[in-house]
Amino acid sequence: MKGKRDTLIKVLSLGVGLAVGIVLVAKVFFELSYDGFYKDVERIYRIGSNYTMNGESEEYGQVSGGVSDGFMHEVPGVEYGTRVREVFNSDIFLDEDGNKVRGVLVAADSCFFKVFDRPVLVGDPVQVLAKWGSVMVSRSFAETVAEVRTASGGPDYSAVLGKQISCEDQPDLKLTVEGVFEDFPDNGTLDYDILLSMVSISKASTDNWMGNDCYRGYVKLYPSVDPLSLKDAIRKMQEAHQPLVEYEKNGISLAYTLHPFSKVHTSYPFIRMQIILLSIVAVLLVLISLLNYILVVISSLVKRSKEVGVRKCYGAGSKDIYLLLTKESLLNIFLALALAAAIISAGRNIVENLLGVPFTTLLVPGSMVAIALVVLVVLAVSIVVPAELYQRIPVYAALKNYTEHSRKWKLALLGVQVLINVFLVVMLFIISAQYEKVVRRDPGYAYETVFHVPTFERNYEVQERVVQTLRDLPEVTEVSGIEYSLPYLGPSGNNVYLPGNDQELFNFSDLGVCAGDYSGMLEFNYIEGRAPRNRSEIAVSRRFLEAMAEFADWSDGAVGKSVYVTGHGNTYVTSMGQMETAPFTISGVFENFLIGNLQGPDMRPAVCFFGEFGDTDTWFNYVVFKLNPSAGNVGAMKEKVRQALAEALPGRDLDIVSWKEEIRSAYDGSKKIRNTVLLGAIFSLLIALMGLVGFIRDESLRRSKEMAVRKINGATTRDILGIFALTILKLSAVMAVLAAVGSFFVARRWLQQFAEKITLSPSYFILGALVVLVIVLVVVVLNCLRIARANPVESLKNE
Repeated sequence: MKGKRDTLIKVLSLGVGLAVGIVLVAKVFFELSYDGFYKDVERIYRIGSNYTMNGESEEYGQVSGGVSDGFMHEVPGVEYGTRVREVFNSDIFLDEDGNKVRGVLVAADSCFFKVFDRPVLVGDPVQVLAKWGSVMVSRSFAETVAEVRTASGGPDYSAVLGKQISCEDQPDLKLTVEGVFEDFPDNGTLDYDILLSMVSISKASTDNWMGNDCYRGYVKLYPSVDPLSLKDAIRKMQEAHQPLVEYEKNGISLAYTLHPFSKVHTSYPFIRMQIILLSIVAVLLVLISLLNYILVVISSLVKRSKEVGVRKCYGAGSKDIYLLLTKESLLNIFLALALAAAIISAGRNIVENLLGVPFTTLLVPGSMVAIALVVLVVLAVSIVVPAELYQRIPVYAALKNYTEHSRKWKLALLGVQVLINVFLVVMLFIISAQYEKVVRRDPGYAYETVFHVPTFERNYEVQERVVQTLRDLPEVTEVSGIEYSLPYLGPSGNNVYLPGNDQELFNFSDLGVCAGDYSGMLEFNYIEGRAPRNRSEIAVSRRFLEAMAEFADWSDGAVGKSVYVTGHGNTYVTSMGQMETAPFTISGVFENFLIGNLQGPDMRPAVCFFGEFGDTDTWFNYVVFKLNPSAGNVGAMKEKVRQALAEALPGRDLDIVSWKEEIRSAYDGSKKIRNTVLLGAIFSLLIALMGLVGFIRDESLRRSKEMAVRKINGATTRDILGIFALTILKLSAVMAVLAAVGSFFVARRWLQQFAEKITLSPSYFILGALVVLVIVLVVVVLNCLRIARANPVESLKNE
């Protein structure tokens, strides 16, 4: 029975540890494999824009329209250049029957597939992407808009050619499908369903070299070309198209840098920390499973020492002992892997929720190799460690009732398991506290009951009906509109300069044109003045004043001061019939608020512009409204709004988006990491407790006669419990301190990705250690009670 129990513990601990470890290892190597599937990916680079203005530098991942094409034609060493840009605000498309299909569309030029070599199933991408209004679609998108015939050689996608689709944003603009390409893999930065020919975009945008930097540019270098060697050629190209010298005189510089495309994904701080943390949890879980396995092996050393001694007497050598244990380990590993597969299969929904993709998707070549290596390492350790232990037992000692002295080994293994568990629990507390901080942080504006309705279709009548419907509802307190920027997403930027001086002073976060009392609805805190009331006025943030202090003396206040801004024209017609541009007047200064999120906050000054519904010069992509929190349940009010809009606009699906939910969703990555560490901590504790129970049971049996003698001499139950508990708790306390030190450094690194972070209070480390120590103490006490209460006569009667 004991042998079966030992085998069960080994299989359970290895199976549970391998289940979680394999999933996390697969996720780590899935992240590391991003974009590695492209041919010659080491020659593909993303173009970055480095702006420096008055000593402050920023790097952006987007460029102006003509830049990537300029790289290809004017920079020696560049074989191909390509660019993409978003075109529509909506990702919903209509097929010829009016059915709605979701897809991500970008405009791409004819060199796209020469840089990114996705298999083309139908069509010539060079011709398709050079023809106005033509699109290439992904295989899965093609299958949704046309019936794919199966020919003898496989699926025939020619049925989709000639089909027309249109975006919900501009339903009258018909796009013709003229090619099909294979889907982008899940472990890819690019994930497009539709590629629109770049010639469909105006040449004023595609040939532009300054501003309008809404393009993502990529280049493919010739073999063996060092991107750093292109610096002078890139500068020469810029001088031919951009007034660099004039800009530099005004304290502005612009330079382009090339970043390896295969490393773009892992260059993000959150992704790097995710990989580090998941790797740590995976290693610790596999390690604790192995430690538990070895602990069981050591516990059974006495029982099997005689067997090994007898085998040696009959001529068994080192090779025979290794062969015996190899067979046992193979069986244990096979059973553990079967258990792990069952756990992963049963928890596949949990895995997908935690990691964002199904487990089967994670099985890229790199992850499968890593998983195989993990299994081989576990197998090797499970063979070598017990074999070496058994070989060191002398034959004469084994046959003379050899008593092993492995208690220190077992305590050491238990101590390491306690260290691992304290580390995971402490990290769980810290990650949870940081997550709660960011999701509950007041961004500086009211958002709890704010919603928006995307109105991408440029139909002013439809938008006016949406606005009027919302205004007529008693549950809606205020209605506004935003031209293109939502504060929690992080808007684009423009520059500011003063009248009489063309020098651009600094870049600001452009909140865009906002209809109605937008700042009042969001409850901006005005420290000076008021919200803008006409198109010639703007409101600015406190940070705007702080930035302006370097260039102008506004000590008497900002209200009434005039500035020019790029990207916005405050134009008027003179008495002579000429168009002139007037400066904007600052009407008020509001307190700084969070733009973007705490993992990527926009720290630039902010500017808000004024607009009105019904003005055909401005289209508001979002109609924003606020519900009255005192009028009832917010969910019920939202449903009433949905029904009212459905009645006002029959046949149209309008999404109602909660700002609260969107702001919280920005931290979903942190939430998933927290849940992953929680899962790891739970499984780690379960594995460690199995080992602890086995250790106590073996120790109680080994020392049963000693305990009986102690009880006969007056030892109480409390004394017996103390003998077992004190040693384990002393060791656990030491390991808890070591774990706290290690978790401090890892947690500090984790928190670096947040603009605002919790303080690493000692309470996190103390609480984490106490949780584990209390669990250990409870398990020790419960398992020692049997021997502490046993009749000493039963233990001594066989002496």
